[in-house]
Amino acid sequence: MNGRSRAFRITLAALVLLGLAVPAISQKAPTPEGPPYRVGGEVSRPEILTNTRPIYTELARRARVTGFVIVEAIIDEHGDVTNVRVLKGLPMGLDQAAVEAIKTWKFKPATLAGQPVPVYYVLTVNFQVDGAPFGSGPIFAKFLEQNPQFAADLQAKRHQEASALLDRQATERPADPGIAYARIYLLLDQGQLQDAWQKALDNHGPERYESLASVGAFAWKRAGDKARSGEKRAEEIELGLQAEAAAMAENPEGVDAIRYKSWLVREKAGLTLDPRGRQALNAEADRLGQQATKLQNAKGPGTADRP
Repeated sequence: MNGRSRAFRITLAALVLLGLAVPAISQKAPTPEGPPYRVGGEVSRPEILTNTRPIYTELARRARVTGFVIVEAIIDEHGDVTNVRVLKGLPMGLDQAAVEAIKTWKFKPATLAGQPVPVYYVLTVNFQVDGAPFGSGPIFAKFLEQNPQFAADLQAKRHQEASALLDRQATERPADPGIAYARIYLLLDQGQLQDAWQKALDNHGPERYESLASVGAFAWKRAGDKARSGEKRAEEIELGLQAEAAAMAENPEGVDAIRYKSWLVREKAGLTLDPRGRQALNAEADRLGQQATKLQNAKGPGTADRP
């Protein structure tokens, strides 16, 4: 065999060996990109340990809003939930309620090579309306149950008829605590927020907490309308914050008042241009949201606020 032929065979053998080696290298599992990692392959799925039910807002309950809130969050190496981002939300505060509840959940963290690691994780919260009557609190709900004609007029936006009915009832039953609140709620339903706020301040009956909290809730709802001017929204946010502060003075453990105040503070943060001020307001909103969730968990799901 001459030198040229032997060199060709050596080169061919080397290429064959190299070709056999390539598949072995390509079969090695790639290192996952991160952190945070995506679940799958060598990255295990986090396991939920504790979770709290989000609070169904009264506005959403009255409007019978149902559906799913889907979020993506980071479950860190300690099993805590951070960086929650809404992928699919629901109106009237349900997406915010879901986020605030999810932030309190605890997980057994995901692992990579046996070590805890942070991962992206998608979570879904299902909201379904129960049989709660149309109303914004236990006193008003009872009033509506006992006064179906007023409830029907209110729901159909027959405001004049509802007002006339309250006038008659005030003459017949002047001691009924639900009538004063019904007048306040009727003003709110007509968008007369300032008048409702003044009546709530003047009211000193047993339903005062509920009426004040409802004023703040409607202020938050109106402030969330981005089509309206920032100046008008800012005025309504301040009014709502005053109303919820007054409600919390009546009932320091009133979950609704604390919850709506947290959302009003977040709306205020959205209108704040100063980065430090905005950061401080968002931190305050987080604190209030966590406080409301803890109070609701202590009371038990579905428990109404009591003054």
